[in-house]
Amino acid sequence: MVGLIVVVIIAGVALGWLGSRASKTPTPEPRTANLTQTPPEPVVVHEDSTKASPKTLNPQAVLPRTNQTLGSTTSVASANQITNWEERLEQILAPEGKESDKAKQLLAIFPRVPSEGQAELAQHLCNLTSDQDYGPLGQYLTNSAMSESVLDVLMNDLLNRPNSVKLPYLLGIARQEQNPKAGDAKDLLELFLEENDGNDWAKWQAKMDQWLKDNPD
Repeated sequence: MVGLIVVVIIAGVALGWLGSRASKTPTPEPRTANLTQTPPEPVVVHEDSTKASPKTLNPQAVLPRTNQTLGSTTSVASANQITNWEERLEQILAPEGKESDKAKQLLAIFPRVPSEGQAELAQHLCNLTSDQDYGPLGQYLTNSAMSESVLDVLMNDLLNRPNSVKLPYLLGIARQEQNPKAGDAKDLLELFLEENDGNDWAKWQAKMDQWLKDNPD
C-alpha cells in the first residue's frame, strides 16, 4: 500500500515538472514567406571582339542614282518643234471649213513652229482671227519670246482693229520696257489720248478708259 502511494506521488511530481517545462518553452512563431523578391542580376554577355559588328545601312546608299543634269528649256522646246510646218500649214488651210476653226488649229501649232515660220503663220492668223476672238492671238504681242518679225506682223494687224481692241493692247505693250514695240505703242497712245503721262500707268489707264467711253466703236 505504501509502495503504491509512493508511485502515485512520483508520477504527480513528474507530471508537474513536465507541465512547468512545457509552459516555459516558447511557442515558435510561424515563419512568414519573404514576398519581396530580389530581381535577378542581368546576365552580361561578353561578345567576342574578333567578330565584326553588324553594319548600319546608310539610307542614301540604297537610293537609285539619278541624273541631276536637267535639259534646258531650249532643248526641250527644240525637241517638240514641228519641222514640217509648211506641210502642216497647207493641210490646215487647204480644205473648206470655218475660218475660226482654222485659226484655232494654227494657234495650236504656232508655239512649236520655228521662229522663221512663225512670221508666216502670224500673217495667216491675223487674216483668220476675228475681233471677238482676238485674245489668244493678241497675247503674243506682250510675249517676250516673240521675234521682232512676228511682232511687226501682229502690230500692223492690231492697228487695223477697232479702238476697243487696239488701245488696251497698245497700253499693255507700252508698259513692257523690254518689248521692242514699247516705244511705238506709247507714241500711238499719245496720239489717241493727246497726253503723255510718262510711266504713270494708272493715269494712262484712266484716260484710256475715259477716251473709249467718249469714243465708242
